[in-house]
Amino acid sequence: MASKRVGIFGGTFDPPHLGHLLLAETIREQFELDEVLFVPSNQPPHKDREDLTTATHRYAMVVAATLHNPAFTPVPIEVNRPGKSYSIDTVKTLAADYGPDVDLFFVAGLDSLLQIDSWHQPEELLDSCHFIVVSRPGSNPEQLRDVLPESCRDRVVDVSGGQAPAQLGSALQIYLSDAVYFALSSTELRGRVRKDLGIRYRVTPEVERYIQSHGLYREAAAEVAS
Repeated sequence: MASKRVGIFGGTFDPPHLGHLLLAETIREQFELDEVLFVPSNQPPHKDREDLTTATHRYAMVVAATLHNPAFTPVPIEVNRPGKSYSIDTVKTLAADYGPDVDLFFVAGLDSLLQIDSWHQPEELLDSCHFIVVSRPGSNPEQLRDVLPESCRDRVVDVSGGQAPAQLGSALQIYLSDAVYFALSSTELRGRVRKDLGIRYRVTPEVERYIQSHGLYREAAAEVAS
């Protein structure tokens, strides 16, 4: 019996937008994942934003965003864990929860993974699950092998054209996917709300209603105005 395949898609999701959902669905199809876990961070190690929306709000928006896709599962594992949200801790916990019959696939942006030497326990993390590396405009995939620990460089597999990789779920691999982030950014959306501009068709209606009903992203605008 084939192992269950579960993707781990982390981020601040401040707010989650249609680009996140499209990327997750593209990855789910390409890698034949049974489930994609959306994992909002509590305190992201590489982002020190004073205006970061509280984790409870961001988790609630992820719940709202993923409501209509049964393959998308919001997970509060980092929201409920105090302190910095280190990926290695999350993967270890999920591996223990799911057990040995589940293959975990950690989704990471190429620009982020190029800074792997600044991650917490990077070699242990790379040895703990599969990686799916997605690109952003301007990123150079050829740079990845240069920054990876030497023991991991022969695991890089370039997957293009949207097909499922061969021997998926066997030995740990680092897959270079040609799936890309849609041209949306949470920063842009927060700015639009502060300027009283619409975000329809950029987030799901449920997320839009949540932002409006809780008055999110407007306090900063008031502070700037004052």
